[in-house]
Amino acid sequence: MTLRPAGGARVSPADDRRPGPDELAEIALVVVALAQGLLLGAWLGIFPAHALRAGGFPEAPAFFVRWAGILQTALAAGYALEWLRFRRVTLLVVAKTLTAGLLAITWIGEGLPALMMIAVPIEGCLALAGTLLHGPAERSRRARARLRLVTPAPTQIRPAGRS
Repeated sequence: MTLRPAGGARVSPADDRRPGPDELAEIALVVVALAQGLLLGAWLGIFPAHALRAGGFPEAPAFFVRWAGILQTALAAGYALEWLRFRRVTLLVVAKTLTAGLLAITWIGEGLPALMMIAVPIEGCLALAGTLLHGPAERSRRARARLRLVTPAPTQIRPAGRS
């Protein structure tokens, strides 16, 4: 006696292990935030005077600009480590939300250079994307984990007592 699946395409165990679209979008978000943090950190650390001029800020001691670059790099590493270890984007969402909020309040109160005004929607969109993607990505990961616990059904049933 041969068993056949009840409608629909058959899914192989290898397909069950692949990340779903929500998980892939969350991975892409973490990669974008990581790249942004590393590039900005490197720019601040290597070219502090140029970074200040491009940002429209007055001259400052290079130490403080380089320190900001180190903090950007450390924060970017935190995004990656949190996602790799816990599969969460909490640090990313909190940091991007606070950055967008601070920049928006500063923009309204004191005004910001053009380069910094571009950062407000970018940071806000990254925070919003992280908030919206985490729930569906987590559900997708849990569904795949449950599927791995279920053993595949046999394709044939042998009658008892026969070899």
